[in-house]
Amino acid sequence: MDKFKELTTGAKLVLGAAVLLFIFSWFTWFDIEGDVTGVANVNMWNGIGVLAGLLLIALIVWQGLRLANINLEIGVTPAMITAALAVLTLIFVFIRWIDKPGGGIVAEAYSRTIWSWIGLALAIILVVGAFLNMQAAGEGIAEIRAAAAGAASAARGAADRGDAPAAAAPPPASSAPEPPAAAQPPPPPPPPADAPGSTEPDDTPRAS
Repeated sequence: MDKFKELTTGAKLVLGAAVLLFIFSWFTWFDIEGDVTGVANVNMWNGIGVLAGLLLIALIVWQGLRLANINLEIGVTPAMITAALAVLTLIFVFIRWIDKPGGGIVAEAYSRTIWSWIGLALAIILVVGAFLNMQAAGEGIAEIRAAAAGAASAARGAADRGDAPAAAAPPPASSAPEPPAAAQPPPPPPPPADAPGSTEPDDTPRAS
């Protein structure tokens, strides 16, 4: 409860409107006049409304993580994530609200109930609270543009790195030592003095 009190007014609006919208999303948003069986009753969870409901659940879970003081490093601030989820939820809730079930003649038979109007109003409150939360965090449109530009630049850099051909790897250095140079053969020894073919004079006296 103390953590809830620490939330900004915008964050409280987001959390309260998200919980109420989730509850009212199960009420009848469209019905056919005169249908006493209730078979034709349709709530928000129909068609594109399923995506709106999933975004709404993601927004509630995200706000729950903030209440639990769990910080996730994903490159953008928590207020920006809240604003993005709130805007997407409003877009798909509005599509569900303006697009009656069935289409054609069947859609003309349906009428919107008070719960669909309340749901649309709560989706608008989501966005208002999200932008109030951003202002309380000192963020605005300029920060959103800067974050979007940074994300786009990072995506382009990753794409460029993926498209560039890989540089040829240098050949591995040989770990074996080079063989030593062949030793020069020693010079031949000089021939002995009494070897045949010697030209030196023989001074040995001969017997007569």
